[in-house]
Amino acid sequence: MSITINIYYTGKNGDARKFAKEMIETGVVKDIRNEDGNEMYEYFYPADDDESVLLIDRWKNKEALDLHHKSKMMKKIAELRKKYNLHMKVNMYTFLNNDFDEVIKRRTATRKFSNKKVDEEIINKILEAGRICPTAKNMQPQKILVAKSNEALEKIDDVTPCRYNAPTVLIVLSDKNESWQKDGYSTYEMDATICATHMMLEATNQEVDNIWIEMFDKEKLKEVFNLDDNLEPICLIPIGYKTDDYKGNPLHDKRKPLSEMARYI
Repeated sequence: MSITINIYYTGKNGDARKFAKEMIETGVVKDIRNEDGNEMYEYFYPADDDESVLLIDRWKNKEALDLHHKSKMMKKIAELRKKYNLHMKVNMYTFLNNDFDEVIKRRTATRKFSNKKVDEEIINKILEAGRICPTAKNMQPQKILVAKSNEALEKIDDVTPCRYNAPTVLIVLSDKNESWQKDGYSTYEMDATICATHMMLEATNQEVDNIWIEMFDKEKLKEVFNLDDNLEPICLIPIGYKTDDYKGNPLHDKRKPLSEMARYI
């Protein structure tokens, strides 16, 4: 994912251009360009506005941008902006990295979420990934409850200790009456698991942290959410944004070699 930020600095008496010139001459711009993850830091002068300067600032990903915002560069920028009494107008654009190999490698379990909420538009994209997933005979038995309200999250906390402060939890269910069945076997659990995987990968693609939870009281969940008997809880997927101090899943890169998993016959 690449993030581009357009910042218009506007002042009086040519101060915006003086600001840009001092940023360059004092080496601040050079230092920012040398920060890990910076892909562009350039000033442009609008042809029809002598009192404004456009900065195009591009970063490799959100992590690089967050580190930049915590760097000493931000203090220097703020000091110069105050010196020249500039006003700012900011537009941010996110360009998703649709490299599937990168997404599946980056997806990991998050166990410490911040209070930052996920936009409904992004949640709908995650749900759409679950809607279009493959299911046996295309019966589509998966059902998703989106727990966002305080009341719903309190109920989640009653059935599992593993919400990890996530502001939203996707409750993945499967309707056993709608799944494909043959010779006493039903694909309800398989179908819902595929759906859950699709949603987790799309969440990662949208830069939303997530985790798969199986450790919850299924019967109590059916009770507190008043679910019909034909609806079977499969898993919970807390989604949100990890805290700045979360160190990550220590087992994320611990994978068996391919030779132990697959063989040609």
